[in-house]
Amino acid sequence: MEKTIKKIATFAASQPHGVYFLNTKQELKEFYLDGLRKYKTWNAIASIEDWLPVDAKFLQDFRKELDKNKVKTKVIFKESGLRFEPKGLKYRQVKVIPPSYDFQSSIDILEDKILIMNPDLNVLGLVVEIESILDIFKDIFDLLWDTLPESKKK
Repeated sequence: MEKTIKKIATFAASQPHGVYFLNTKQELKEFYLDGLRKYKTWNAIASIEDWLPVDAKFLQDFRKELDKNKVKTKVIFKESGLRFEPKGLKYRQVKVIPPSYDFQSSIDILEDKILIMNPDLNVLGLVVEIESILDIFKDIFDLLWDTLPESKKK
């Protein structure tokens, strides 16, 4: 997945239409907060442990705000991320990938765009608003979601 992200970032640099970068922590937060008002569903394949150093309090608060705004959220992450999962969120579903998969990036798949977030790169986030790319990410997410078992919350 890391190679794919680097290829997309290279493409974004050469094809500015439908692709833009989030370079700062503030831009990343604004992206998420704007989404609270805009979206009714929010899907993600996330590396929680790699997101936390960016801003742990914001991440936890954002999850609660999604639920408060009745945004139906589906998240796939590593089992180790379950320990950071807030309790009592009614609109949030979580599934866990097998431990053989180890990724550091997160992908938020929204109705009209995706956000690829990697705190280890110079750019915190890459937003893609190209329908043909969005479609494949939606299908991959749905395929993963449908094949993974229900998670046992800790």
